[in-house]
Amino acid sequence: MLKYLIIGALLALVFLIVYSRLRPYIELLRKVFSALKGTLDATSSPTPRGGSTKTEKKLVRCVACGTWIPAERAIGAGSNMSEYCSRECLAKAATGKKRKLAG
Repeated sequence: MLKYLIIGALLALVFLIVYSRLRPYIELLRKVFSALKGTLDATSSPTPRGGSTKTEKKLVRCVACGTWIPAERAIGAGSNMSEYCSRECLAKAATGKKRKLAG
């Protein structure tokens, strides 16, 4: 019984050593396959009939600074309003409009 336990422990040790040496290559292959899968999914699946894409993949441009951001993170998104990347840009645009109206 002890003999099988020692053999099992040695096999587990050998497996751990081999896995630790091969782990970086396994991670690299996983990243390559996920990138290829994303590329194949994007090229093979047509856009829906409505022509709209998912909001998670849609980028919008901030009116104040011109930065491209994901649509779900935009402030003022979802309506016909202007879209901003942060509250600072929103405040900057609001003060800019007040100056234009006063001057």
